[in-house]
Amino acid sequence: MKTKKFLERLKVEVDTYMDKLLPPDTVYPSVIHEAMRYSIFAGGKRIRPILLLVCYQATGGKEIEKVMPFACALELIHTYSLIHDDLPVMDNDDLRRGKPTCHKVFGEAIAILAGDGLFSHAYYLMTLTDVNKKRLLEAIKIISNAIGSLGIVGGQTMDIKMKGERPDPKTLRYIHSRKTACFISASCEIGGILAGTSRKKREALRKGGLYLGMAFQIVDDLLDVIGDEKKVGKRLRKDKDKVTYPALYGVNGSRFRAKAYTELAIKNFQKLGEASDKLVEISKYLEQRMF
Repeated sequence: MKTKKFLERLKVEVDTYMDKLLPPDTVYPSVIHEAMRYSIFAGGKRIRPILLLVCYQATGGKEIEKVMPFACALELIHTYSLIHDDLPVMDNDDLRRGKPTCHKVFGEAIAILAGDGLFSHAYYLMTLTDVNKKRLLEAIKIISNAIGSLGIVGGQTMDIKMKGERPDPKTLRYIHSRKTACFISASCEIGGILAGTSRKKREALRKGGLYLGMAFQIVDDLLDVIGDEKKVGKRLRKDKDKVTYPALYGVNGSRFRAKAYTELAIKNFQKLGEASDKLVEISKYLEQRMF
């Protein structure tokens, strides 16, 4: 309960900043800004920006307001990826975060443009980050790799290509590490970069975030199989033709692996010393969010 309240408090802070940093829906052409805001404020846990902020503080960062634009940028990128992922040509979802998907409300063309708008605005927000420019450039390099063809785009590509194919461990790890874990890993590492942390601590954040991201995606796979649709906020039992952990290892085997990856994440985060407490709590909370 303590961790849940902590996450909810930071979520409110992130949402408050995003409301200020996004163009109002009254700005011409209003429909695109309305669609962008609709998808951003439809819900979401804000895990990626929260991880950046927690890692920033855990490695010596003092004023989160200075890095809040970059944290918000991560959520804009995440939401852009969800809008495009939900499109009929991709996963064809009609529900996201408990509400109709962007293309169901605004049509496919505006949904695509809303995703494009969020993605480009994210990079504008990064430039507003009030840190040493060398650190900022390094952070931008890390996030760009994590969300491009070597990260999210590559993972989503293989996710689509492997539909209906027999799952194998190597391909499964590739898809999950790229489409989810790389982004979460980057969120953690960037928090340390913006704080000016050491290479050693930065590596602990990178590895910890990668393992946390793997655990997070496995739990998402499990939620699709045994979750409550009302609580999850999206259509479930839709991944039966995809390469997933339950498809390869079953429910119990997937739970075991989610726990194992969580323990690896915690082991790496603990290299930060006492400053890792919040990251350890968050890791445990995310693994247990359905059990």
